[in-house]
Amino acid sequence: MVTLTPMKQGEYDAIIDEEIQHYAEEKVKAGTWMEDEALPKSKETFASLLPDGLNTDHHQFLSIIREDESVGYFWVNFNPEHKQKNAFIYNFLIFEPMQGKGYGKAALQALEIYAKEQGAEKLSLHVFGHNQRAYNLYQKLQFQVTDINMSKSL
Repeated sequence: MVTLTPMKQGEYDAIIDEEIQHYAEEKVKAGTWMEDEALPKSKETFASLLPDGLNTDHHQFLSIIREDESVGYFWVNFNPEHKQKNAFIYNFLIFEPMQGKGYGKAALQALEIYAKEQGAEKLSLHVFGHNQRAYNLYQKLQFQVTDINMSKSL
């Protein structure tokens, strides 16, 4: 149903600023960062994680393709030195008009195969607590909760 292909520089350039902005918004929504500090912190985080952008070691941006059209993408860390041979999904996005059509499930299944081919024995991710739709998808695909952070407003 879908295939994964390495993202080209032009595709990366088109999404990275939105990635940074979206991450800042999610951290504010989660109550982790204050709105006035979120964008600078997000930029710092991305600069630290991706010092060489698309060409940063162990990080791959993969376009999710259906019939020659990109329906979304993954940002995944494959670190062969990781003791648990873990692949970590930093971000996963199905573009808005394509959501709810089964592409998310198909993409994650394709990523499982791809990750195994890269030598990974485990696939991990983080999901914000307010993203119930994503959480439900991950549960359907048998991802297990490994940590839970909780907070209470006072």
